[in-house]
Amino acid sequence: MNKTDKSGRLMNLSNRIGFIWVAVLASVGIVASNAMIGFNNVKELNLVQGSIRNTSEVMMSLDRLHIAMLNAEAGQRAFLISNQERDLMPFKRALSDLDSSLLKVAQSRSESEVQQQKINQYVNGVKERFTALRSTIFVARSAEEVNESRLLGRTIESGGALREAYTDIMSAEADIRTVQLNQLKRVRKEAQINIVVFTLLSAVMIFAILTLLIVHLRSEKRAKTELEKANSDLEEKVKARTDVLEHYAEELNRSNRELEDFAFVASHDLQEPLRKIRAFGDRIEKNHSEQLDEKGKDYLARMTSAAKRMSTLITDLLELSRVTTRAEPFEAQDLNKVMQFVLDDLEIAITDSNAILNVAPLPTVKCDASQIHQLFLNLLSNAIKFRVEGRDPIITIDVEQSALATQDAFTFIIEDNGVGFETEYAEKIFSPFQRLHNRKQYAGTGIGLTVCRRIVERHGGVIAATSENGKGAKFTITLPIEPAPMIQELRNEL
Repeated sequence: MNKTDKSGRLMNLSNRIGFIWVAVLASVGIVASNAMIGFNNVKELNLVQGSIRNTSEVMMSLDRLHIAMLNAEAGQRAFLISNQERDLMPFKRALSDLDSSLLKVAQSRSESEVQQQKINQYVNGVKERFTALRSTIFVARSAEEVNESRLLGRTIESGGALREAYTDIMSAEADIRTVQLNQLKRVRKEAQINIVVFTLLSAVMIFAILTLLIVHLRSEKRAKTELEKANSDLEEKVKARTDVLEHYAEELNRSNRELEDFAFVASHDLQEPLRKIRAFGDRIEKNHSEQLDEKGKDYLARMTSAAKRMSTLITDLLELSRVTTRAEPFEAQDLNKVMQFVLDDLEIAITDSNAILNVAPLPTVKCDASQIHQLFLNLLSNAIKFRVEGRDPIITIDVEQSALATQDAFTFIIEDNGVGFETEYAEKIFSPFQRLHNRKQYAGTGIGLTVCRRIVERHGGVIAATSENGKGAKFTITLPIEPAPMIQELRNEL
């Protein structure tokens, strides 16, 4: 499968998944809106049902009060006609239920303010009606002769208006309840529609989610298959690359062996002819110098000097190669002991130059002790060698805790009061064969600082120099307390 087909397939899959996600989100939004509508429907349904219940309670309480009034009227009429106390029982029962009937009416309230005012007027009329009924009964009991017909006519006339008011109120409340029942039907219908829509949308959303899940599982399975294939290809590439690296490692080992062989040749075979040249030169100067003229003596001196420089150069190149070919594993070393060995090696040079060394207490770091010894030896011997004529060398070695990238480190500061150098050469002095001073005045091959940089870099550190001409030089070396394992192992292999 080429990259175009693969990318097209991935794009189509991405488009399908995107469409399904849009459908799911849209369905969720619609379902949420539908749920909100359903919540409002339920709320409205409760309100309508509450209104219907309230209207029914109003009508029932009014009906109970009206029935009590009718019973009272019936008892009053029977008493006026028969003048018998037993006929007052309906009136007395109605009178005993009057307070509870009035309380029921007072506890309910009509949905219409106009209706409520009529109800209040009706309640007041009922109270007055009961008062009038009691007064006629009182009159009938007190008078010796009573005109029952006139009393009956008076009570019937006064009760007609209340019955008409009751009929109007009940008719209006019935109309209100009819409206409420219609509202209830409407709300229930809307709720049913909403339930149907909610069910359909839920089904659509569930279908979309299931579809998305199936697509996801298929894409995951396809991705897993492609990943397994990619892993298989990667394993093959890693194996091939490992074979190449092993070949490179063999070549590197062979190159290192050749470099070691070269170092052996440089330290033995090349030094041997130079030693003979110097030896025979010394014999000629000692035994035959009288037979040479001034020019011959000059040639002989130049030859001997060149042979000496060549021997020193070979020795320095050998030291440079040993930074990698004869490296030792890193171990925790007390640098105070290393520095003491350095000072012992420089004892004669320090004494001859009247040098003053101020060495601060040094820490313990993980390093190659022999190479750190070489590092300090080169820097201190340079500080003694490149001194100002007539000025005793003063060399200060200080240390402070610092950081290098993400590692804890120590920074060593070696400062002298020697001849120094121009700032523009601060980087060049670490390159091989770089000399800033006259060979006759300051001997050397220009490799010592190159060796220093190689040693510091092998330890995962950095070295830098600052100076002003005639005002001494300052070298700062930052070494990690414990070099990173990767750097350490890599450099040890090299």
